[in-house]
Amino acid sequence: MPLVRRNGLTVKFVRSYGETVPGGAKSRQESDGELIERVQKGETRCFADLVSRYQDPVYSMALRFVRGEGDAEDIAQEAFLRAYRGLEGFKGESKFSTWLYRITWNLCADWLRRNRKPGRAPVAIDDAADLADGRIDLEQGLLAEEEKRKVGEALDGLDEKYRAVLILLYYQKMSYEQIAAVLEVPMKTVETRLYRARKLLRASLQRAGLGGAV
Repeated sequence: MPLVRRNGLTVKFVRSYGETVPGGAKSRQESDGELIERVQKGETRCFADLVSRYQDPVYSMALRFVRGEGDAEDIAQEAFLRAYRGLEGFKGESKFSTWLYRITWNLCADWLRRNRKPGRAPVAIDDAADLADGRIDLEQGLLAEEEKRKVGEALDGLDEKYRAVLILLYYQKMSYEQIAAVLEVPMKTVETRLYRARKLLRASLQRAGLGGAV
């Protein structure tokens, strides 16, 4: 990702694991809270270590939703810039990671609404009502290339709210509580959406000839 300069902030996105951003604090030795406190006290360069710590999951999350590397990078950059601008008022009522992922999701949701393809109706709930229960692992490493493509297309065909819970659960490895916090919905809503989303995805995959279910 390119160097970002805006509103006095300079952030270098380093797209490789384990690296730190030159000039920042030692991210592995300080908690998120400690880094945030230093930024709030004026040590703004410490924010680069939060970027280094979370850039991979934020970018990965954005990429799952928008499916284009350039768009995902733009969303990741904007997410960190918004987090930086809002950090002064951050009270720690939720984990920093949850707050950052919520910002990322809101940006993804805005992108999806702006770029929704006309004429592509979401799969109807009734289409999956009578399917038997079962599971298929959505982990990319366990799927053949053709299966990955079909899973991606099936996910793309789901309504945004169902697609979101599946991506956050299976790909981002979030708990139900984390998903509820990121999407800002009750836990019961997450459970209901996951139940319906699995049925919808199962129906779509079976129509595509991919055996098994979610």
